Amino acid sequence: MTFDSLTFAVFLAATWAAYWATPSWHTRKLLLLALSYVFYAAWNPFFVVLLVATTAFDWLMGRKLEGETRQPVRRVLLCASIAVNLCALGFFKYAQFFTNTAIDLARVIGITYRPIDLGILLPVGISFYTFESLAYVIDVFRRRSKASTRLLDYSLYVTFFPHLVAGPILRYNDFDPQTAAPKPFAETAQGRGLALLFIGLALKICLADLVFAPVVDTLFAPDQHPGMAESWLGATTFSLQVYCDFAGYTLCAIGVALMFGFRFPSNFESPFGSVGMIDLWNRWHISLSTWLRDYVFKPLGHYRRGRLRGHANLIFTFFLCGLWHGAAWTFVLWGGLNGVLLVAERIFRDHVWDFTRVRSAPGRAALALVTFAIFAVEAVMFRAHSIHQAAGMMATMLGLHARPASSIVPAHDARFALAVGACVLAAQIATVNVRGWEWLDRVSIGWRTAVAVAALCAVVFSPGLNPAFIYFQF
Repeated sequence: MTFDSLTFAVFLAATWAAYWATPSWHTRKLLLLALSYVFYAAWNPFFVVLLVATTAFDWLMGRKLEGETRQPVRRVLLCASIAVNLCALGFFKYAQFFTNTAIDLARVIGITYRPIDLGILLPVGISFYTFESLAYVIDVFRRRSKASTRLLDYSLYVTFFPHLVAGPILRYNDFDPQTAAPKPFAETAQGRGLALLFIGLALKICLADLVFAPVVDTLFAPDQHPGMAESWLGATTFSLQVYCDFAGYTLCAIGVALMFGFRFPSNFESPFGSVGMIDLWNRWHISLSTWLRDYVFKPLGHYRRGRLRGHANLIFTFFLCGLWHGAAWTFVLWGGLNGVLLVAERIFRDHVWDFTRVRSAPGRAALALVTFAIFAVEAVMFRAHSIHQAAGMMATMLGLHARPASSIVPAHDARFALAVGACVLAAQIATVNVRGWEWLDRVSIGWRTAVAVAALCAVVFSPGLNPAFIYFQF
């Protein structure tokens, strides 16, 4: 049941009507929780058991951490919660990957095993709700958050269906106050929620799926060997595809939550208008990057223990970021490459030129395009089917590996994708100083309605080729 399906439209309409028709706030929350489990069960009912079990366990751990005063015991409780969550995540997401890696290493020393298919299904959204549970328990341990006294409210924090399968990754302290008392219907941003839902669907269906995906799928096919121009075309269109796909999902999630009176944090802030990769990662998948900052990078000591140690901590954090994205070496190397690029940028800004001080609009626009080009080069590793394919394509893009010019993608498809991509980049650069989607609040109701209606019409009259959201696999 994805946001761009007719099934979800029916589910959302029925849930919304039942929610607002229910007078009791406690009953409303019970209804939302029950229907969130129904939403999740649409993928695989068995994994609802896993979701319920891990939620209940972490709620109990939070309660025990709150009441325990002996620090050694609190550390044991924290480690137990972290171990249970990471073991569940590791088994379902990484067991096959580690098995394959062990077989490959054995082959290097002359021991040959046949490939083993463990047949493990990945619970959708497990990476997201695991990180939310970990953040909650760690914050309770640090005394930065009070433990939840109501299992219903904590379960709703983890399970509320708009963010359950692909974020944004919520913090308990941001969500829990919203469960204390109902927000009257008249005070909820229903119009803004619908507008964000329609715009998010348009980004996903009309841009990611219909404009960029056909070009990307053609150029990244395992049997293709594009030349320099088409390698750049594949890299840039994939970067735009993954942005429109994931930012589209996030807007849908934020919009749907608003329709029920809940507010989610922004997850993208015009990342392709960024000046430098550090700025880009402060604007891209914000809920993940801030989670890694607060629960991995800072506990490692970030830059407090010296610049060299800080650089190593940053690279290690991004290796974990890559591994979080997927159980494949391409993702791990993509994460490590991002870490290296961030360290290189810090060194360059400290000792050569701090380009972030440029203030002219044309200069910052040019720097934003250079940043986007760097992002596109390293994004090849994220999309490629293998390290060999990624290395060949990246080398071709940088002129290190000569390949003959190719015409894999029809010229009109390439021109159309480039034209739409240029519009997306121009919009990102123009709105780089606008936080989230605040511009919707600055325009008149008429213009806001026109934008929402145009997005809805684009969705309704699209051909209906709707593959799953890219981040559902994580």
